[in-house]
Amino acid sequence: MKLFYFFATFLITRTFGQRALQFMQNCDEAPTEEARRACITLQQMARNSRTTNREVPPVPPEFLQPAPLNPNARGQIASHPYDCMTITCLCPFFQATMNSFKGSIGPQNQCILRDGQLLTMAYRKEFRMLTEEERLRFLNAITMLKRSGEYDRMSMEHREVGQGSGAHAGPGFLPWHREFLKRFEIALRLIDPKVTLPYWDCVMDNYLPDPRDSIFFSPIFMGETDFFGNVITGPFAYWSTLDGRNAIVRALGEKGKLFTEFDLADILSQTSIEQIMAYTAPLDDCPFPPTFTAIEFTHSFVHLWVGGHMEPPEQSSNDPIFYGLHAFVDLIWEIWRQNRQSPWARENACFINQMINISIARIGTKIHKLANVYSQDIEQCADPQHFSYAVMRPFNLINRDGLSNLYTDQMYRFAPRPGCSSEIPTCGSPYLFCDVRGTPHCVSKIKLGGLCMGFEGLDACFNGICEAGRCIPGATPAPFVPRTQLAAGIRREIFRLHAARQFIDCFNKMPCCEQWAKEGDCQTNKFHMAKFCAAACGECRPSYNASNECNDRHVSCKQWKYEEQCFGNSSDFMAENCRSSCQTCEEPKNLNCEKRKNVSF
Repeated sequence: MKLFYFFATFLITRTFGQRALQFMQNCDEAPTEEARRACITLQQMARNSRTTNREVPPVPPEFLQPAPLNPNARGQIASHPYDCMTITCLCPFFQATMNSFKGSIGPQNQCILRDGQLLTMAYRKEFRMLTEEERLRFLNAITMLKRSGEYDRMSMEHREVGQGSGAHAGPGFLPWHREFLKRFEIALRLIDPKVTLPYWDCVMDNYLPDPRDSIFFSPIFMGETDFFGNVITGPFAYWSTLDGRNAIVRALGEKGKLFTEFDLADILSQTSIEQIMAYTAPLDDCPFPPTFTAIEFTHSFVHLWVGGHMEPPEQSSNDPIFYGLHAFVDLIWEIWRQNRQSPWARENACFINQMINISIARIGTKIHKLANVYSQDIEQCADPQHFSYAVMRPFNLINRDGLSNLYTDQMYRFAPRPGCSSEIPTCGSPYLFCDVRGTPHCVSKIKLGGLCMGFEGLDACFNGICEAGRCIPGATPAPFVPRTQLAAGIRREIFRLHAARQFIDCFNKMPCCEQWAKEGDCQTNKFHMAKFCAAACGECRPSYNASNECNDRHVSCKQWKYEEQCFGNSSDFMAENCRSSCQTCEEPKNLNCEKRKNVSF
C-alpha cells in the first residue's frame, strides 16, 4: 500500500510538475483579463505546436552530404558491411535506424545511431589535424581491431597480393588500394562510428633537417624504436606481426625518401593516364617506357624510407603507417582525378578506352592520348591481372570498379592538406608550425632532442625551443600535454556498443543448404557447399540461432524487405535468412528442395 501511495504521488508530481514548468508565465497572474486570455491562447498554440510539429532529423554538414545516387549503382545492398558503397547500406550493421524524407530511399537519408548521432560519410584528416578526442578514438579503434584479430586478417589479405597480383606493379595499384582502404575504414567505424582513417602528409616531415625527429615518430603518434628498430613506445609498441615477430620493425631514413612538394606538383601536372595508373614494370617491347615519377614509384620510396616491415609489400601492412601513407596516396589520386577528369570520365574510362581502341584499329591512328582513360590493356606493359576487366582479387570486383565516384561521393571525403599564410601564420594544430619564409607552408614539429637547425626563432619544437640546433625544453608558453587515452567511460561505451553489433559473416545462401548438408553434400561437393552453405557445413559459427527458422538472421532484412528484395535475384538468400521480414515462415523452407544430384550453383 505504501509502495502504491509513493508511486502515485511521484506520478502526479511528475506530471503536473512538468506541466507547470512548461511555461514561464502563470496566466492567472496576468494584470488584466485580456492579458490572461491572450496568455492562455498563446500557451495553447505553443503547446499544440510542440506536440504536433514533427521533429526535424539532424542533417550532416554540407561537405559530408552524399552526392545524388544512380539507382543502379553498386553497393546499395550488401550481405557484408565491407561490400557497402553507401551509408544507407552500412546503416543496419550499426543497429541504427534510417530516417528518410518522403518515405523513400534516396541521397537525403540520415542514418541515426542509438545515441542520436548521425552516421555520416567519413572525413579523412591529416594525422596531426585530428582533435585530441579524434586521435585517441582512432588509436583505440585500431587497437581493438588488432586485439580482435581482424587487423591481422586484413593484413593477410594484403600479404597474399604482395606478389603476383593486380594490386602492385601496374595500373591496378590505385584502384585496388582504394577498395582495400575503404574496407579497413569500415572495420574501424564498426568499432567506433566517430572514427575515420587519417592520412599521413609526409611532405611536412621532409622539410625537417632530419625527418626521423618529427613529432609523428613519437609516442603520441607512431611510436619510437630501440637500437634494433623494434617499435617499443606509443600505441603500437610490441605489436605482434604476421612473420612471427613480437614487435613492428622500422629502419627510418636508411633508404628511400619521403614525398616532396615537387613530387606532388609533378604528379598533378600529368595529363596522360599512363603517367598516373602507370605501367611500373613493363616488358622490353612495351610501347610505354617506365615512369619513375609515377605515384606507385614515389610511394614506394616512402616504404623504403620507413623500412623494416614497411619495405617488402607483402609485410608492409603489419605497420599502421601503411594505412596513413596509402590514404595520402589516395588523396593525391583524387586531386588529380578532380583536376583532370570529368565525373563521367572518371568511372567510364574503360568504355572510352574501348572506343578509342576501336578507332585505332579502324583508322590506324594512335589517338589514345587525347583522352584521360584507364591505361590500355597491353600484356607487354602489365600483367593481365592489371587489366581493366580483370578480377580485383580477393574481392568480388573487377579493377575498373575502383574508378567509381561512389567512394568519394558516398563513403568518404578528404579534408584539405594543412596550410597557412602570412596573414594567418598558424596551421591549426599543436603538432604543426607555419614556416612563413618564402611561400608559407606547414611543417611538422620536432621532438625534444631533435635537430632544428635552420628553424631558430620559429615555433618548430614541440613543447620546447630551438637552441644551438637542438630542441630543448622551453619555459614558455606552457607545455601542451597530449592525452594518452580516452576517458574510461568513453572506452567502456565503445566496447559495449561494439560487442552488441559485431557482425559475423556466416550465412547459408540458399534455403536448401541444411537438407543438402544432412544428405552428405558437405563432404561430396566440398567447394560449392563451403561457398554457398558455409553455416550448414560448419565452415563457420553463425551468430544467430540456427534452430529457429523464422527469425531474421541478417541485420539488413527489414531494410531489404522495404527495398522489395524478397523476390528476384536475392530470393534464395532472403528465403533462407529473412523469413520473418519476407513473411514466409508458414511454408517450410525445404519444401521445394530436391536431392542435390544435378543442382548447379
